[in-house]
Amino acid sequence: MTIKTIAATLAAASLCACSLAPGPYLDTKRLEPPAPPEQTAEKFPVHAIDVGYFREQRAATVPAVCPLTCLTPQTRGLYEYRLGIGDQLTIIVWDHPELTGGMGLATATPPLPGGSGAAPSPGPTQTQGATPIAPTTMSSGEGGLTVRVANNGTIFFPRVGRMKVQGMTAQQVQEALTKGLARTIRDPQLDVRVSGFNSQSVQVTGNLRTPASEAITDAPLTVLDAINRAGGALPDADLQNVGVTRDGKRHTVDVAALLETGDPQQNVLLKDGDIIDVPDRSNSRVFVLGEVNKPTSLPMNRGRLTLADALTGAGSLDVKTGDPRYVYVVRGADKTLTPDVYQLDMTQVDALMLMTKFDLQPKDVVYVQVSNAARFNRALEQITPTLQSLFYTVQLSR
Repeated sequence: MTIKTIAATLAAASLCACSLAPGPYLDTKRLEPPAPPEQTAEKFPVHAIDVGYFREQRAATVPAVCPLTCLTPQTRGLYEYRLGIGDQLTIIVWDHPELTGGMGLATATPPLPGGSGAAPSPGPTQTQGATPIAPTTMSSGEGGLTVRVANNGTIFFPRVGRMKVQGMTAQQVQEALTKGLARTIRDPQLDVRVSGFNSQSVQVTGNLRTPASEAITDAPLTVLDAINRAGGALPDADLQNVGVTRDGKRHTVDVAALLETGDPQQNVLLKDGDIIDVPDRSNSRVFVLGEVNKPTSLPMNRGRLTLADALTGAGSLDVKTGDPRYVYVVRGADKTLTPDVYQLDMTQVDALMLMTKFDLQPKDVVYVQVSNAARFNRALEQITPTLQSLFYTVQLSR
């Protein structure tokens, strides 16, 4: 009788005394379970990864669209550099060296607007009731007279006076100076060029070798040019998701497609104040879970990773527990809470080819379903210790 009592006690302890068992345990007495859902869970359609899927994708393919203004032969021909505060102009008046190189001036301070053409002497009435204007620095040399655009957007030139040049092109400045000098010089011939680009720049940052500020010049500056000037991208840079922030909004540029296919719709033409950021590949990865030999997350190589690459990187399917008929790809984590689900049946002869053509997207989840036989075996593994305890209890009770 004593043996039967002890055996029954041991059986009851093995079944219900979980708090006495070793291993991690969380006391759920202080937890309030969530309310049951009011309606049944939503069902999501599954798209088969077959030949028909690729035909639909090919028919639905739309040409790439430039997120901003991209560099094309047309935009290159229309590009013009507009002068800004701090830019330097080099001006040459042919056959009149006294205007650009013969005066022997190192620097000169031009008169304020409304002056008589000579620099006024300083005095208390010079700035009374008027806003001070930064002087225009001038210097002469073999290349002509170099002037700097003042803080109020003007320059001073002999015999012409002070003129507004901010927002103008070098050609427009040349035409304005020619018109001004024509009052005192017969058929003046001028050459005007920008010798210092100081007013406009872009910031290039991120996973680059030498992040820096890049000046915008009279040659069009594109996002690819900016990355190259910064020393190029580092090995872990995500060139598929390069950002161009303009007016507080970030636009995504696929520089990887530009490098691989020469897609002109990704070579964005930069403007003053743009911020180019090259992120790392932490967000460009996919997750492989389920019945695979090595569940893992895999980084994308220049934004490309196929389903075959993902399964190979995870050590392929577990042949003992995985069901090759149900290989799922769950997509849409960054867009909406409604995922897009795709299924590949690897028992079909064309599946091995199709998986090499199915391109994954960042944060896709590849899941390999467990087979029914494996689920049954795992259930047996869970109840086997209990059955053994009951068997030994019965044996001891005899």
